[in-house]
Amino acid sequence: MKKIQNNVAAFSLMEAIVGMAITAIIMGIIFVIFSIMSEQMLDFKDQNELIADMNRLTYSINKDIFENEKMTVSEEGIIFSSYSGASVNYAIQEQYVLRAEETFIDTFHVNINAITIDSVKSNLGKIIFRKLKLNLEVNEENIDLKFYKRVYANELLEE
Repeated sequence: MKKIQNNVAAFSLMEAIVGMAITAIIMGIIFVIFSIMSEQMLDFKDQNELIADMNRLTYSINKDIFENEKMTVSEEGIIFSSYSGASVNYAIQEQYVLRAEETFIDTFHVNINAITIDSVKSNLGKIIFRKLKLNLEVNEENIDLKFYKRVYANELLEE
């Protein structure tokens, strides 16, 4: 009588353990790379948000300077008054700026250190401008943003 042998091709226990160890090492390397990339992406996102907020703030102030008649600085922030009597208020807080219009409020996550308004003359001295200067802290550096609004003769007479 002949013996029938059932040989099945399979992995030995040692081969399975080595395969699992190699898989664990590869997964560990992938996890470390993923963690580093996630941190870099969050830093990149934060920098982009700061730049976007600065751009939106610059655009809003420029728009308000040219659409409104008067620009004044108070202890709370900047106030733009229009010809129709409406006003736009920029409330300066420690970590952000709030722009409030009649029906719309916008938030800019920008740290403003100082606000100054000066009157400056053109090179020939015939045109007078109001200079609004904002000193911002960006990535631990101070940056000055300067905005200019022309002052007309009727406004000079009112002062």
